[in-house]
Amino acid sequence: MPKLPQPRGPISEQLLERLCGEPCSFTVSAHDSPDPLADEDLHLSLYVCYELHYRGFDEMSPAWEWEPSLIAVRGTLERAFEARLRAQIGPPPDEWAAEDMDLALRAVEDAEEGPSVSRFIEAEASVEQLREFVIHRSAYHLKEADPHTWAIPRLFGRPKAAMVEVQTDEYGGGNVERVHAQLYADVMDAVGLDSSYGGYLDRIPGVTLATVNLMSLCGLHRRLLG
Repeated sequence: MPKLPQPRGPISEQLLERLCGEPCSFTVSAHDSPDPLADEDLHLSLYVCYELHYRGFDEMSPAWEWEPSLIAVRGTLERAFEARLRAQIGPPPDEWAAEDMDLALRAVEDAEEGPSVSRFIEAEASVEQLREFVIHRSAYHLKEADPHTWAIPRLFGRPKAAMVEVQTDEYGGGNVERVHAQLYADVMDAVGLDSSYGGYLDRIPGVTLATVNLMSLCGLHRRLLG
């Protein structure tokens, strides 16, 4: 398990101080963020709260996972993040017909603005730029597919069977060397980086942690199931 990160503001400072002790009821001081989509303090705090549902941290008791006051703190952070996200991109459509899903996904890809990051990395990036990119992506890829697994018990019939098939491939089909998170760790080793889980948490910015937090948010809340 990784070590607890260094705080980045008043929320994470209060939160991390509490989490080093035994579970107990607590509150943190209110903090209004001017940018809940990239706020360093907010997203580190939210990431730490979510991590209790993954591997956790060395210094933290597993009993914190369902401490009601911690869930309340997490909910406050989630509401600020989700409200700003919905204000930024608008509400999702009510429903997609199954036969239109392929076209809908292609439309999202075609609507991408700016140059392709993957094409730049493939053709032009320096070794240092590649390493920086890999560090950013490690926040998710070292736990790749885990947030999506929460959808399985909430599905039934053909959607559940399809989801299990996808996840089986994500987890290597029973072959530990083919688990996608392990493959990513192998990439990190190959380019001279630390492949330990959470090894770069103190270096990864809030705007990147926000992308991981979004997947955890959608995975943990049944109301957000597509």
